[in-house]
Amino acid sequence: KVNKVVAALFDDGTGKSWYRAKIVEKAPSKGNVKVVFVDHGNFSTVPLATHLRPLDDELGTDKIPAVAKEAVLALTEVRPLDDDEGHEAAVMLQEMAWGKEMKAHTFCEAEGQVVVALYDPSAEDGKSKSASKSVNEQIVAAGLGRCAKKDKLNSLKYKMKDADALIALSKDLDKAQKSAKKSRSGMWRYGDIGEEDDEEY
Repeated sequence: KVNKVVAALFDDGTGKSWYRAKIVEKAPSKGNVKVVFVDHGNFSTVPLATHLRPLDDELGTDKIPAVAKEAVLALTEVRPLDDDEGHEAAVMLQEMAWGKEMKAHTFCEAEGQVVVALYDPSAEDGKSKSASKSVNEQIVAAGLGRCAKKDKLNSLKYKMKDADALIALSKDLDKAQKSAKKSRSGMWRYGDIGEEDDEEY
């Protein structure tokens, strides 16, 4: 059943173990389900018959909260993964953040997701041009994402006591987007994006 928390078998490289997981959807292949491991954040498609078990009530997320939190890059909109720029944005995010210790500036929580700006602390040695730029800004500057519209900024501002940092991020993303447009990077390579393309975000 979708959204049910269960025990799911996963091989983390040291052997198979049982972890808490939530069923996300039934997979297209018969007998499989897609799960998210609630304490680690990774997704996996597993066989229903051999890799899932009921979870003891004492281990449920209502008794022991999930450790992993789903997050979204603040004010940064990208195309779906099946689109070229969406895939390239995912690859760029992976190259910048996967396996690294990152700093996250948490702004608020919206629709069950933590809204963040990500920073690479190893780039703060002053040697990198991107030292003070967030991952959000770098994705937009590469033309692989867009700055969210003002109504999105306004809806997030009302969830916060102090929105100054979010407003500053919005200004940085707007500058990055103008730069990407001017240099015709990524999605801007053929010029401005029409209104019909807005629906893809």
